[in-house]
Amino acid sequence: MKIPADDPRLKIKSVTINGERMPFEDAKISIMAPGLTFAANVFEGLRAYWNEEKQELFVFRMDDHLKRLLDSMKLLRFGEHPSIDILREHLLEDIRANGYKEDIYIRLQAFVDEWGNMTAKDPVSTSIVSYPRPRTDAFLTGRNFAVSSWRRLDDNASPPRAKAAGNYVNSRLAGMEAKESGYGGAIILTAAGKVSEGPGGCIFLTRNGVLITPGVTSGILESITRDSILRMAAEAGQGAETRDVDRTELYIADEIFYCGTGQEITPIVSVDRVPVGDGMPGKITKALQALYDNQVRDIAPEHQDWRTPVYRNQEDYLT
Repeated sequence: MKIPADDPRLKIKSVTINGERMPFEDAKISIMAPGLTFAANVFEGLRAYWNEEKQELFVFRMDDHLKRLLDSMKLLRFGEHPSIDILREHLLEDIRANGYKEDIYIRLQAFVDEWGNMTAKDPVSTSIVSYPRPRTDAFLTGRNFAVSSWRRLDDNASPPRAKAAGNYVNSRLAGMEAKESGYGGAIILTAAGKVSEGPGGCIFLTRNGVLITPGVTSGILESITRDSILRMAAEAGQGAETRDVDRTELYIADEIFYCGTGQEITPIVSVDRVPVGDGMPGKITKALQALYDNQVRDIAPEHQDWRTPVYRNQEDYLT
């Protein structure tokens, strides 16, 4: 298959498997690895943002992502695996080896490798792929969403709290349904009919000036972006609630947005073809986008611990 000239893969100098850097095309796993055959695979998606003035790339909330990866491995009963310190070192080395000076996305995976059955725990391998990923136009324009006919996974069946590859079958079904129906995204409800999240991000809405989002027991991934937004909102004096959200609230909300590492903060301008507010990105959404951008690019002075500089001496950061 011919790779398009603007494909981000063409900018990847190397990837990392188990701490070893190699060309992208040389990165292989066994076709019988339980990570492939039985979805014994957990992952994290991280972003790093380029600050032109400082000539520095900042990974956003890296250690929080690494901690969540370890939590996911624990939930899936993985065996011996690298520590946060080792994963941090491998991740930063991978980015530095590629020399990026632009916004990037990093995919960090942990999976049961080699040969094994459904309950295999070892050996645990890791892979890191980083590549350029600019912000999408939807950050400014918003997207039209639909409520999916598919229901969200349950914590007692396949817990969404684990960022496990197998859970994304649910997301794929909802996402494909939305795409094939002409929408830009989906909103998934719980089995009880309450709002959960989208295929790859959490849902926020506003009503009467109050920011509202489903709680962590609503079948959501414990989103790091969601946590960042709630904390920034509180610091800015923006009222917020975490509670059950009814489907009908989506149709009468003043604003709605979709958030996650990949999605950042994407306005939702209609749901099931019903305009949200005036059908344009809302005031609170845009204010939170500005706060978020200042955080991820190391413009805001607060939350220095949220940003890890890639090229600066790492000892300077740790002290």
